Parts: sequence; C-alpha cells; structure tokens
Amino acid sequence: MKKFVLALLLAAFCTGTWAQSGREVVHPDAFYGSFDLGAAIYSHNGSMSVGVPAIGLAGGCWISDPLAFQIGVDGVFTDNAKGHSAMMLLADAEFKWDVNRTFFHVYSGRFMKPLPFYPLVGMGLMWHFDFEDESAATEHSFQAMLGLQVPVRVSNRLDAKLEYKVFFLPQGFDNSPNDNFLHTISLGINLLKRNDPYHRRTEHETRSIGEDWFVGLGIGPNYSAFDIFTNENRGGWAMLGVAPEIMVGRNLSSFWTLRVELTGLTAHEQYDTVTAAPLHDYHFSMLHADVMVNVSNALAFKRGVKWNFMPYLGAGMVWRYDDLRFDMALDFGLVCRRYVGPHSDLFADLKYVMLPPSMAGSTGPSGSSFGVGIPSLTVGYIYNFGRSTTRYRQTYKD
Repeated sequence: MKKFVLALLLAAFCTGTWAQSGREVVHPDAFYGSFDLGAAIYSHNGSMSVGVPAIGLAGGCWISDPLAFQIGVDGVFTDNAKGHSAMMLLADAEFKWDVNRTFFHVYSGRFMKPLPFYPLVGMGLMWHFDFEDESAATEHSFQAMLGLQVPVRVSNRLDAKLEYKVFFLPQGFDNSPNDNFLHTISLGINLLKRNDPYHRRTEHETRSIGEDWFVGLGIGPNYSAFDIFTNENRGGWAMLGVAPEIMVGRNLSSFWTLRVELTGLTAHEQYDTVTAAPLHDYHFSMLHADVMVNVSNALAFKRGVKWNFMPYLGAGMVWRYDDLRFDMALDFGLVCRRYVGPHSDLFADLKYVMLPPSMAGSTGPSGSSFGVGIPSLTVGYIYNFGRSTTRYRQTYKD
C-alpha cells in the first residue's frame, strides 16, 4: 500500500517526461523548489512552547495557471507535552493558489502587482521523536495544514517569501487530550525554473472559470479492512458495508482534475473470531479533496478517446456518528470514466481510505497505525456543465 502511494506521487512529478513527448501535462518551465527557516509555537494541553529552529523544504510545479501542487517537509525542534526536548517531522501534499492570477491577471516582472499572496492547504503525516525518553516509541499520526505565503521578486528566478502555517494535530497526540496546534512562521527563498507565471499554462487547459465543472453520484460496497494483506481472520462477508458518494469537481486541463467528495456510510470494527462477528458496527462519513491525473490523455492523447483512467491521491476529514469522533484520513484510488454524451459520463471508482485506528476502534493484529482502511468500489453517473472543453476531444466527424 505504501509503495502504491509513493508510485502515485512519483507519477505526478514525472510528468516532464510526458511533456518532452509533445504533451504538456505540466509546462516544462513550471517547476520550483523552496527553503524556509523560522520558529514555531506548539500549543498543547492549554500551554505553549516555542521551538527553534523550524525548517521547511518544498518542491512542486504549477498544474494550471493559478494552482500549484507540491510536496512539503517541515521539521520543528520544541518541547513536548512531557517537557522533553523533541522534534516534530511533518510531510504534506499541498496545494498553493495564486489569488492574483485568478482575479486580476496582472503581472509585473519585479513586484508582481497587486501584492501577491498564496493560500496553502495540505494534509499528510507527522512523526514525534522524544530525545529524552528512549523507552517511548516514535509517535505518528495524520495532520492537516492551512497556510499563507507572500512572495517578493528578488532576481530573475528567485523570490523571497514570508510564510505562515498552522498544523492541526489530532486529539490525543503527544498525550494531549485537547485540540493541538503547531504554528510556524518563517522566511525563505523560492527558486523558479522560469521567472513569470505565463509559463504555467498546460496544454488544453480550461480558459473560462465557468467551464469544465461537473457533479456526480455513485454507490457501491466497501470493506472494513484490518491488515488486509496479512490478517488471516479478515471477517469475510460480515465486514461489507455501503459506500454512497456525491462529488463536485473541475477538469483543469485534459490531464489534471480536482474533485471534492463526500463518501461513506456503514463500516465495522475489527472482526471477533470468538463471536464470529465484528466488534461493533458504525456509521461514518469522509469529506475529502483529490487530485487526479488522466493517464489516458497523458500517454496516448488523441481525438475521440472515450475511456479515461485517472489515478488520484487525496485527503480530508472523517467523522463517526455513533460515538462522535473527528479525525483526518488519506485516500487514493483509480477512477475509470466513460464518455456517454456532451454532458454525461459513467464512472467506476476503486478507492482506499486509510483511517486512523482510533476511528475504527483499534489497530489490526500487526498494531500498525497504517494498517486500518476501507477499500470500496462504487459506480455512478457524472453530469458535466457548460461546453466541457477539456473532457473530450471531438473527432472531425462529430
């Protein structure tokens, strides 16, 4: 499972190969990297501690004119809830939005007027290392991030930037039963492959903010999995549930799609071999955002292609209704989308939701925090608004 996620990330950032073959999945000049140095405030158990230094690294590319996708890694040295010296290591998949390009379309080579600012949103994993308690196992969890970046042009391919991030940590992390937050503020540099935003637009990118939107409905079975590949007592049919889903999204180009989806309904805690039944049945929902790559267009782009295969990676909030709990979860999968008509598609969605064990009642037999998940297979209908300019390239006979 981990290898699948890494392969999906690698595919997203190897699109330069596709660009060289004549298909600009991302513009070849749209890549960048950054480095940040600053300080952090760790809020936990009603108290705060200051951490120095806070170090950040990021690398990514612009997948459309105003939107970038990047991988960020942040390290913070601070005191934990026990008062011990500790380090927090955070890894995120992040989106960066150039508000200036969306609403003003104004650009100045040095000052980028009006003053640009880039909202950030991300989700990923976090590791906690206690340097003073060798008996304590390394703690890890999911986390979510919101942030803001303000760049200032320094030279032809270099920006200075001021950046703020707040990481939302789950309840119970670092022995802190309350809400926990990690704030970072830093100064940094951003090294650009090209010095202006006009070299972000990908091939066959949507040109109008009102075009290329869609909504969809689907339903199918899911399965409550605990160490799905190694658990000999998986539970069989007793672990099946129902997975309806409703989505809204937009095709940014013929290669990139974003969607927001609400999914989930019934699930089960770990299978009890004594009672021959799950320990408890429960209801849940997950609201997540996904970034998709249309590999059908990327690998063999031509007119009249009606079958589209779209691997994706996403994350979002998950909650349970019977014993009210909120947490964060990751998801990845593959959508097969079939063109039916100017406004209609049919789809099948093979998805895996990686849950924190606290949401599902326990870990699997291995005790791994990453061994709890809910795979599902849903089928449904998508309605496309407007002309849908990026979804299907008509043949000359159409």
